[in-house]
Amino acid sequence: MLKSKNKNKIEIGQTLESNDLYLPWEKGKMPKSKSRPVIVVDKNKYDDLVIVPGSTRDTPNTTYYNKFGIKYYRHNIEIEDNEGKPIRNGIKFKKTKNSSKLPLDEAKKIRNNVINHTKFASENKAKHKKFWNRNKKSRD
Repeated sequence: MLKSKNKNKIEIGQTLESNDLYLPWEKGKMPKSKSRPVIVVDKNKYDDLVIVPGSTRDTPNTTYYNKFGIKYYRHNIEIEDNEGKPIRNGIKFKKTKNSSKLPLDEAKKIRNNVINHTKFASENKAKHKKFWNRNKKSRD
């Protein structure tokens, strides 16, 4: 039986854990240092990730989910960390013992909802398009 070469390979639907300090935040508004689950909803061949942050509170910009350790998820996707670098599995975003794996169809349903059916849909579509066009070479 062949063993996987990379044990830390992240699949779509995997939940990771991150700190709010590592997610993008508005200038002048320092977030509290709080750990939160994030759901991987898309990835590319460079192992860059698109994530949807989880939440424990019901706010106007969250959707109730209550499966796989995620109570709510926010209506925004993130493609970069607080330093503007691509999100990858590592120190800032990592698997923990509480991490779980959502079925692929559930992850696609969350991605579809966040990108097409929320208040921030146009912003999320632009981020998702930027994610897929980031590593393409220009034809000049």
